[in-house]
Amino acid sequence: MTHDKKKSKKEHKRSRSREKHSHRKSKKHARSSSSSASSDSDKGDSRFQTVLDEQRAEKKRLRKLEKEKLKAKETPEEKRARRLAKKLKKEEKKKKENKSYLPAQLAYTNLNNPFNDVNLTETFVWGKKLEREGKAGLSRKEIEKEMRRRVEKNLREMEELKRARDARLAAREDMEMMQRDADRKAHAEWSSKEAEFQLQQAKVRSRIRIEQNRAKPIDLLSRYIQFGDEKKEDDREEKHDDEFELENPLEYLKGLTQDDYEDLVEDIKIYRSLDGDRHGEFWRDIRCVVDDELRKLRDDRGRLGTSIHGSVQQDVDKIFKGKSVDELCQLERTIVNKVNAGGAGTDISYWEGLLLHLKVHIAKTRLKELHQKMLRIKLAKIREEQMKEVGKLDPQVHGRPLAKVKRALSDDEEDLEKKLHRKVDLDELEGPELDDEQKEMRWRQLSHDQLEIATLELYERGEYSPRYQSMTDTMPGIEILDEEADMKDMLQRRKENKKQPSGTTKLEAEMLAMARKGMESDEATFSVEQPLEAQSHLWSDKYRPRKPTYLNRVQTGFDWNKYNQTHYDMDNPPPKIVQGYKFNIFYPDLLDPSNTPSFTVTPCDDPDFAVIRFKAGPPYEDIAFKCVNREWEVSHKHGYKCQFQNGVFQLWFVFKRYRYRR
Repeated sequence: MTHDKKKSKKEHKRSRSREKHSHRKSKKHARSSSSSASSDSDKGDSRFQTVLDEQRAEKKRLRKLEKEKLKAKETPEEKRARRLAKKLKKEEKKKKENKSYLPAQLAYTNLNNPFNDVNLTETFVWGKKLEREGKAGLSRKEIEKEMRRRVEKNLREMEELKRARDARLAAREDMEMMQRDADRKAHAEWSSKEAEFQLQQAKVRSRIRIEQNRAKPIDLLSRYIQFGDEKKEDDREEKHDDEFELENPLEYLKGLTQDDYEDLVEDIKIYRSLDGDRHGEFWRDIRCVVDDELRKLRDDRGRLGTSIHGSVQQDVDKIFKGKSVDELCQLERTIVNKVNAGGAGTDISYWEGLLLHLKVHIAKTRLKELHQKMLRIKLAKIREEQMKEVGKLDPQVHGRPLAKVKRALSDDEEDLEKKLHRKVDLDELEGPELDDEQKEMRWRQLSHDQLEIATLELYERGEYSPRYQSMTDTMPGIEILDEEADMKDMLQRRKENKKQPSGTTKLEAEMLAMARKGMESDEATFSVEQPLEAQSHLWSDKYRPRKPTYLNRVQTGFDWNKYNQTHYDMDNPPPKIVQGYKFNIFYPDLLDPSNTPSFTVTPCDDPDFAVIRFKAGPPYEDIAFKCVNREWEVSHKHGYKCQFQNGVFQLWFVFKRYRYRR
């Protein structure tokens, strides 16, 4: 049974294989018949393609032959140009092949860009985003085109933003320029006002130093040149003009040391910068004289460092003496022309030294002429004041014009002339044989007009001055002084009074000199007195009351607290503050030396300040100063001193320093 099943399976397989074989044969036969038909057509196409290839090859060969002929005929320049064009064409082609989506104005490459991206020029395809936007089917060229369009749009927006920003900056600059122009126009006088303010402050400082008898040469010179100015700042300055004694400005330059002259040169520079050209000629002349004095002091020979010998110097001075400024200037031009010409045998060093000496002499002569002009101004002011006084004394004269006043004065003079014709015998009134009682009786007998005529005639004769008498007629015990010796003694005392401040004795001057020696770098003189009420003294009839001499110092420094340590350093320090005071009051002439001077501290209207008042007793008045109102350090280890010794009352103290502690 199993054998029959196996046999039937084998027969079934054989039949299936026969069917497959017959099917294959039928397919193969069909394929062979179709291939025979297509082979005929392929043969025709192949013959056409062969003909085309042959024609192309022939054309290529002909082009090659033509190129070779052209190459053979071309010159070296044409060959070089052909190769360069070929190279450029090759590079252009390469650029087109490597062209990125970035525009040309960016000029970024894979190796040179601010993003450090080595794949910057390659097109980035974001597949997920394209699918989400429905652009998954776009080709690479379309994607590059889209990206290039987007980049160009961003660049246009960026350019617009740049233009808008530039426009805003330009508008802002225009506004700032207009504002600066407006400020410059509105505050054009600031610099001139500042210079005028500084000049006025310098004048105030000079006036204060003059009033306190510690004037410097620059103060006296400034006060001198301001005397002729028409515009006065206040009544105080006009009053000071009346009290100011005009002296030749050359007198202020005598007897100074080298340091004084050097300081004066710097002060002159400051005044010239502040005063401008208003008194430029005066300051130039003063500077010339000061430089001459400095050269004399610096030169070991005591000369100007020129080639003028001492024996010739007197002759040179005689030549210059008595000449006006114009004549001296003409002589100066002659010497300058001679030096510039420099002929044979000309001593250039001598003429240059003479020219330097001449410039100094011109400056001194010009200052002397200016002094004469100042004296005339002073005289005119005195006459004007006299006319005002005449107007005040005579109400009929007051308020009338000057011509009428002069006419009135001339009428009075005519009346006096008429009265002078009435003779009065003065010899009878003042006879030598008459004694004093007889003279007095005769004078009493005169009428009012005769008395006026007699007194005027005595004035004309000069009889108002005492008469010279014989030395034998003097009373015993009276010392007779020689006029020349008395004049020399008076001049010597006057010089000594100029050297030291007025109102100070020799002892007080020595005390001031000793007190000044101990001054330190962080200290300054303190001389601001506080006005006190009028005082009446019981000892006024015996001793003249006077203010004591003093030399006070104020100690200043920096307070390095936490705030100042944070915001300042040694190169840019904080503002200085007052840290203490040193009062040195001199009482050398106390009537009762056992009475120790005392002081009191009282508050004033300003809570930040207080008034410290010193009281000693006759013959000294009380004196007060205004100081900072803070708590004192009263311990001696902090420098506190309160003592009266050798006629000097000393009060030294510093203020407490507060420190923050947690």
